Amino acid sequence: AEFLEAHEYPEHIKQLVQKERELEEQEKRQREIERNTCKIKLFCMHPTKQIMMENKLEVHKDRTLKEAVEIAYKLMDLEEAVPLDCCRLVKYDEFHDYLERSYEGEEDTPMGLLLGGVKSTYMFDLLLETRRPDQIFQCYKPGEVMVKVHIVDLKTESVAPPISVRAYLNQTVSEFKQLISKATHLPAETMRVVLERCYNDLRLLNVSSKTLKAEGFFRSNKVFIESSESLDRHVAYTDSHLWKLLDRHANTIRLYVSLPEQSPGSQFRRAVYQKSSGDSGNLDEACERVKGPVGNMKSVEAILEESTEKLKSLSLQQQQEGDNGDSSKSTEASDFENIESPLNEIDSSASAENRELENQIQISDPENLQSEERSDSDVNNDRSTSSVDSDILSSSHSSDTLCNVDNAPLPLANGLDSHSITSSRRSKANQGKKETWDTAEEDSGTDSEYDDSGKSRGEAQYMYFKSEPYTVDEGSGEGQKWLMVHVDKRITLSAFKQHLEPFVGVPSSHFKVFRVYASNQEFESVRLNETLSSFSDDNKITIRLGRALKKGEYRVKVYQLLVNEPEPCKFLLDAVFAKGMTVRQSKEELLPQLREQCGLDLTIDRFRLRKKTWKNPGTVFLDYHIYEEDINISSNWEVFLEILDGIEKMKSMSQLAVLSRRWRPSEMKLDSFQEVVLESSSVEELKEKLSEISGIPLENIEFAKGRGTFPCDISILEIHQELDWNPKVSTLNVWPLYICDDGAVIFYRDKTEELMELTDEQRNELMKKESSRLQKTGHRVTYSPRKEKALKIYLDGAPNKDLTQD
Repeated sequence: AEFLEAHEYPEHIKQLVQKERELEEQEKRQREIERNTCKIKLFCMHPTKQIMMENKLEVHKDRTLKEAVEIAYKLMDLEEAVPLDCCRLVKYDEFHDYLERSYEGEEDTPMGLLLGGVKSTYMFDLLLETRRPDQIFQCYKPGEVMVKVHIVDLKTESVAPPISVRAYLNQTVSEFKQLISKATHLPAETMRVVLERCYNDLRLLNVSSKTLKAEGFFRSNKVFIESSESLDRHVAYTDSHLWKLLDRHANTIRLYVSLPEQSPGSQFRRAVYQKSSGDSGNLDEACERVKGPVGNMKSVEAILEESTEKLKSLSLQQQQEGDNGDSSKSTEASDFENIESPLNEIDSSASAENRELENQIQISDPENLQSEERSDSDVNNDRSTSSVDSDILSSSHSSDTLCNVDNAPLPLANGLDSHSITSSRRSKANQGKKETWDTAEEDSGTDSEYDDSGKSRGEAQYMYFKSEPYTVDEGSGEGQKWLMVHVDKRITLSAFKQHLEPFVGVPSSHFKVFRVYASNQEFESVRLNETLSSFSDDNKITIRLGRALKKGEYRVKVYQLLVNEPEPCKFLLDAVFAKGMTVRQSKEELLPQLREQCGLDLTIDRFRLRKKTWKNPGTVFLDYHIYEEDINISSNWEVFLEILDGIEKMKSMSQLAVLSRRWRPSEMKLDSFQEVVLESSSVEELKEKLSEISGIPLENIEFAKGRGTFPCDISILEIHQELDWNPKVSTLNVWPLYICDDGAVIFYRDKTEELMELTDEQRNELMKKESSRLQKTGHRVTYSPRKEKALKIYLDGAPNKDLTQD
């Protein structure tokens, strides 16, 4: 600046230098402020919304505590909720939810001194505490411990919300009881105090002279007290009613259950009226019978009464139809009805009424059950997708179906285990027995695991279940019903479903339970003998109508394989395949579903089923293959359905089906896919078949294996040089091809056909088109007009003949 003043320079240069100097000074001031600013986490329980809010409090070290309270008050936006003089800052440990101390008489103390200096991080937090105008702030002294006291009522079996009490670690249990007595107005003489040290560790404090520190108290603690004249206090603690109640409370979780939207009342009335030859009395009596036990329930049942009546009656009708239609009268058809569980009296009476009503309504119309399942599949269709995420998640979220299976095989991306029919396809052609890693039958099934007596092996020992209506935010769907359920998470899925029967309105065998994960992904919970221990507080559950899986049945997602479409994988429907069923039988069951749900009017010989791994088509399943004998399946399994142009050429496991595609270098064009069925893995046979379909002389055929995920997309600017053309092998199942299964992609060409000469403009235009086409697959186009020569590395002292050899 002095230099500028001493010399004559244009005015605008002087202004720029002046501005630069001002910016430097401003940055210095800002750095100085930063060096003197305390930054600490701030929490506040909103006085009206009752939610814990979090923010970062930034305050200069010279600001007083009183000024910091005002800054925090505005930061938490409490102006309209509570007056400023009803707020204060206290020292807080968010991890232990512990109020360490308050700052009485230090309103004028600088924050730098109060917090122990300006630091990048603090070992504690601050809480902006609020009170009502008629309350007085409690003094929190260093060295105190925080105790949340829950009062237990044995008569109502309830645990009250906590009352906060502060105690000292050197207090005895006897002194602590006197402290609680003053806070709760309950007698200390009959008081039992139980400390929850950690999850499911409930210790009775029965030694009066012990200190709280000796009993394991820390910064923040939870205790349960019971102070009635009940004789239960004379019973051994682990046998007492109090212990059982607290044990249940510690394992109780809150779930939000979405009930089915559909209300089939009118359909039910028409069906029953017609089947009973116009005797409307049957319908009224049936509804009254169902209404009986439901009417005796509390508020939730009253709210859901109408839906419950209609759905339960319809389900019982369908269940009876299903039994009449089953000539084998197998016990599996009534697995759910045979469960004996110690439910409450209401559930028991409801079950008795169900059986009586079941015997009364003697009708048979299996079409109704099919229509119900179709409507449910339609709902599932909306949430299903052919995206990569769906393919991955369908097998990765396995906590509901694969937990507690220690010896199960490692699942692959498509849900098949690694020892399936495909992995040993060629060897199985000569074997008659099933190969599997499963060591127990229940590991290969994910369904209603019952023992021979029909009773659930996971006998419902923990049956606590309490529900109330729940209202969700707008936009959840008109007519949607929700329950908020408090349930012991050690309950089995089977018992949980039975508790839900009155609210869903159908027996547990006629609805499915879906667990809702993040981003609204839904996966069915099907292992009835497993508990809800993998669930946690505030998990969401969706109930859908539809027959639940029986033993040996699997839910299967069916996708259509469209080899010549831009998106070759299209979701069609959810189906049920059973152990022991042949592939042909599963195709027969698919036909009406494909017609009704997908508009595909096919004959059984005009489509095939095949393995699906991610988006890759694999083994063609032959009609005589049997599920769980020749083909290992699992829950959330996925298969491809492929529509055939002509008759099925695959007849034997010794055959091999590959997908071929001709490359025309002179036209810079790829033809559509054509399937080639080989009788062996011979390269010579492959070339012969390719010569037949293309007209290229046999001696001029060159081929290369496609790379990556089906359809093995590659830029037409790269295909001629980048693929490994004409590998020197005689069979397809050896290195570097390793083609051992159906579905491999083979590119082929006429070796005498010259590569088209491109101008710079044509090349740039093609690069743009290919980049746009391949953008979805993430394939990068890098065009090289000639194949680069391979790099060779020689060692020192190598013979001269090697140096000149090429």
